[in-house]
Amino acid sequence: MESKTLQVSMLLAAMTISAVMILGSAGKSLERQKSYAVEQASALAEKEPVGFVLKTYEGKIALFRENSEKPYQILDIEVYLLPDADRELLEQGILAETEEELRAILEDWEG
Repeated sequence: MESKTLQVSMLLAAMTISAVMILGSAGKSLERQKSYAVEQASALAEKEPVGFVLKTYEGKIALFRENSEKPYQILDIEVYLLPDADRELLEQGILAETEEELRAILEDWEG
């Protein structure tokens, strides 16, 4: 009977030690995740807003937001109709910080 009590005691001690180790690891992991999230938020806050980017997309001019790879809007302006200089700029991406600036750029091509 004492042997069973000793085994149960040892099992309980091992389980307690394991639980303490798991909880300690989880706590450290949460601290790292929180620290990472704070760093990411800080990096995003420091980054200047890009606003809009005009680029070539499938032969037309497309409007992208921020650093998105997917166009926000595809405009009905064929790129091949534009002057070479404008096409080169579109390949690199034309930045417009505000909607007013964006409208001014588009008016040059549309009208």
